[in-house]
Amino acid sequence: MGLGKTIQVLSFLGSLHFSEMYKPSIIICPVTLLRQWKREAKTWCPSFHVEILHDSAHDLSSKKKQSDSESDYESEDLLDSETEGKKSSRTSKKWDPVIARVVRSNSGLLITTYEQLRLLGEKLLDIEWGYAVLDEGHRIRNPNAEVTLVCKQLQTVHRIIMTGAPIQNKLSELWSLFDFVFPGKLGVLPVFEAEFAVPISVGGYANATPLQVSTAYRCAVVLRDLIMPYLLRRMKADVNANLPKKAEHVLFCSLTKEQRSVYRAFLASSEVEQIFDGSRNSLSGIDVMRKICNHPDLLEREHSSTDPDYGNPERSGKMKVVAEVLKVWKEQGHRVLLFSQTQQMLDILERFLVTCEYNYRRMDGVTPVKQRMVLIDEFNNTDDIFIFILTTKVGGLGTNLTGANRVIIFDPDWNPSTDMQARERAWRIGQKKDVTVYRLITRGTIEEKVYHRQIYKHFLTNKILKNPQQRRFFKARDMKDLFTLNDDGNGGSTETSSIFSQVSVDVNIVGAPDSQERLSFQAPVAKDDNSKIGEADNSDPKGKAGDDNNNGELDEETSILRGLFDAHGIHSAMNHDAIMNAHDEEKLKLEEQASQVAQRAAEALRQSRMLRSREGVAVPTWTGKSGAAGGPSSAKKKFGSTVNPQLTSKSSEESLNGYDAIRGNAFPAGASAGKALSSAELLAKIRGNQEKAVSDGLVHQFGTPASTSNSRAGSVSNGNRSASSSSVVQPEVLVRQICTFIQQRGGKTTSASIVDYFRDRIPSKDLPLFKNLLKEIAILEKNPSGSFWVLKPEYQDQ
Repeated sequence: MGLGKTIQVLSFLGSLHFSEMYKPSIIICPVTLLRQWKREAKTWCPSFHVEILHDSAHDLSSKKKQSDSESDYESEDLLDSETEGKKSSRTSKKWDPVIARVVRSNSGLLITTYEQLRLLGEKLLDIEWGYAVLDEGHRIRNPNAEVTLVCKQLQTVHRIIMTGAPIQNKLSELWSLFDFVFPGKLGVLPVFEAEFAVPISVGGYANATPLQVSTAYRCAVVLRDLIMPYLLRRMKADVNANLPKKAEHVLFCSLTKEQRSVYRAFLASSEVEQIFDGSRNSLSGIDVMRKICNHPDLLEREHSSTDPDYGNPERSGKMKVVAEVLKVWKEQGHRVLLFSQTQQMLDILERFLVTCEYNYRRMDGVTPVKQRMVLIDEFNNTDDIFIFILTTKVGGLGTNLTGANRVIIFDPDWNPSTDMQARERAWRIGQKKDVTVYRLITRGTIEEKVYHRQIYKHFLTNKILKNPQQRRFFKARDMKDLFTLNDDGNGGSTETSSIFSQVSVDVNIVGAPDSQERLSFQAPVAKDDNSKIGEADNSDPKGKAGDDNNNGELDEETSILRGLFDAHGIHSAMNHDAIMNAHDEEKLKLEEQASQVAQRAAEALRQSRMLRSREGVAVPTWTGKSGAAGGPSSAKKKFGSTVNPQLTSKSSEESLNGYDAIRGNAFPAGASAGKALSSAELLAKIRGNQEKAVSDGLVHQFGTPASTSNSRAGSVSNGNRSASSSSVVQPEVLVRQICTFIQQRGGKTTSASIVDYFRDRIPSKDLPLFKNLLKEIAILEKNPSGSFWVLKPEYQDQ
């Protein structure tokens, strides 16, 4: 989001027009973005004949305010339908000239909304468009919605969806979007859900069986490979955007006494019992709990909204935090965006801002469409406006609000992309200051459960679009888990902290009173899509001045969090970026590094074998001390190519060649075996000494003794163990050990054999390297008799 999707699409359409390949096209977008699209089209494609098909002059003041239903959370779908739904066939005729002008023009571009497309389907669906572009295309994520079915009937094969959130809740949404772009590519929905959606979702829980986890991984890989050719996904680091840093923190607020009392009373009420019995809709109960978390007065809005004390900040834990934060940010000269899910909560926040005499602006679903861009431009261009309060659905879609550098998300949404969209209003191209985002979560309540659901959905998205091997944290739970209160006063830890504290030390910023030292935190860069940006910032020509500014930002945020924690305004704070990157970026980096090391080691072995093959079999191989074949040119000039047999016993103990080890360990020079061995015993002795030589090499390199249960070569002395414990791993040596092990078994062996032999010899930290080395020198071949690792031809005995 904020990476120039609008400009990129317009540039593409403009290039088609320049190449005389353009036909009249249609762009469908949310009502808030109509004028933004027209303005950008005039800027980037001035030759286009742009028309807006929307009754923007419609008097929204006559629109009845959102009804007092049990769910008061604003919906863009509802806003569009209420704004535009009161159309008739008679009034739709006025759009005929507009449509005709666009279709007749060789440079016609029609911009309309999803609801207008639904209402005027009989006019717009019969036209053969050059391109159909859906901005904020996740609007058609419901595959059975009327607007989705109408969009899929557009007469064109050239279809583009623009969205920053292709998966918001479940995989069927991805199917719906993809079925618009490439109908039938993912089959029909029932088959897709049975074969992909269900296995991937089930395998994403922490209590999934190994089979379910493996199945989910395989299905995710197949699905990713199917959609990737038709998906252009860019992060901010990919376009090398010169963005400032972003720090995003989750502040866990405590309930006030009034909130806790009301919350517990509701959990013990008959309404909750009816929800458990199935006689009452659970969403109504969830909405009640979310209102209590925001402010308990919301439950009495109808009766006490005119009371002067209505919305008192002292009765809301989150409002007390907001009051303290805004006071500090005002003094520091920052500008703020404050997002909430409901208009009702904005009413309370607005009363608070008036009381504090803050200069503010407000935008929500009842704001006339024509005034929305005026408000946005006024905020961006006027430094005197301190704070802009918005509903997440209206203010969080496609708008550019880079005039602010501080963002507060007052209450979380079930949909992670909704909060992410809100955050991206400020942290986007054009922002010049470091951005700080505070997510307010009331700990132990339904809000913390909502936040967990956000994280789960984020991991599900990454499982398909980024990394199929996602770590699993959450367990499948029932409805009763939502209707609980895990609040034990100021002590203890949050459930979120318990889940993710194992991931990284960077997760917890401010914790319980016994962890005060964690207050000296460092604001992290957003690792998921801006890691390269952070590196670029270090080379800022401003030099030390830039560093001083960054340090000042850190000191400011440290001071704010310290003050909130000391005043018991917040229970704890966590690093949101570290949580969202809990799929273990370090492991991915380690795998990549191990792969590079393995490739270098395999190449070194290949070159070494080539050098050795230039000499005859009668020339001893270079061991580092003796021999000549395959060694450096200087080694061939030294004397000593003929070795005294009396000296071989010492060198054989250090040799990694099995046949040299036989003489040193079994038959020292001048010694007698004491008994003649049979040929079978002799061969067994040779094989045992060969394997012991390999084992000794591994122990020497890794300091890990062979297990007596897995090795037939005996044990290693404690002295040798301690002496080798600090040895540095040499991939070139390790790859030779793997190669020798497979060669001794005829050039191929099973995975079980490799695991059994090397399991207790390779430290866990070197397993990625071992795995990549194995893949470099051998191929896993599968046949009816089983699977075998077979050495590549260049590593076979010659």
